[in-house]
Amino acid sequence: MLNQRIEIRYQFTFETPFHLGTGLRNGLVHRSIITAPDGYLIIPGSTIKGSLRDRCSQISRLFNFPEDDPHVNNVSKANPQSTLIELVFGSQFQPGRLYFDDAKLIKADQDLFEPDYKDFRMSNRKRDKFRSWQTEKRTQVSIWRPTHTAAAGRLYNSEYGIRGLRFEGQIVGLLSGYATLSDSPHNYSLIFLIMGLGSLEWLGGNKSSGAGLLNCEILRLAVDGQILDPASMLMNLQDMDYALYDLVVAQERGS
Repeated sequence: MLNQRIEIRYQFTFETPFHLGTGLRNGLVHRSIITAPDGYLIIPGSTIKGSLRDRCSQISRLFNFPEDDPHVNNVSKANPQSTLIELVFGSQFQPGRLYFDDAKLIKADQDLFEPDYKDFRMSNRKRDKFRSWQTEKRTQVSIWRPTHTAAAGRLYNSEYGIRGLRFEGQIVGLLSGYATLSDSPHNYSLIFLIMGLGSLEWLGGNKSSGAGLLNCEILRLAVDGQILDPASMLMNLQDMDYALYDLVVAQERGS
């Protein structure tokens, strides 16, 4: 089995407004959005990991790989290396060894919400005004489903990040997996992760109303210190045939 140290740096560009909520109220805003201590918007690493795991689960079904069962309660029946999902993201019996960093607003976009001049006497209230332009407010209403009409007394305000904002994040750590049988072998788990990250399309809440549509670009991929082209990982998708993968795993475990 391969154990590779990987580093993936990527950029999200939101094509629509997005809502990554705190679950808390902030003044007149009932549903506030997550910000870092410096006032800039961020995307929590846990949100990225969860959405990416869900996307990879969809890809797993597409290629007829067996799905992981996160609700197995008998450790004797659990195999932490039984699925690609568990190898990449871990399970309740064996934690994953990848770290999903918070994605932060890139410096060029941060500068859009800074005053043109720097003055140490500038009040925090003035800075907060500039930071507030990262978001927009929407007034919404809950729908009473039996009649599909507005529910009485259920008007609320939500905060959304504006479209066009760009965030950079990284995934680092150790990734376990099995090598493909192609002329230029790659780690099955890494191919799987690259496919999931590159195809991630939505993030956050209110997807049904069009919020959270994004484009993901992989900026850097390093495996054991060697820079690789992410596109090269997807050149031979026939490697993702489950019968072939099952053969590779059986040979590896039998050796």
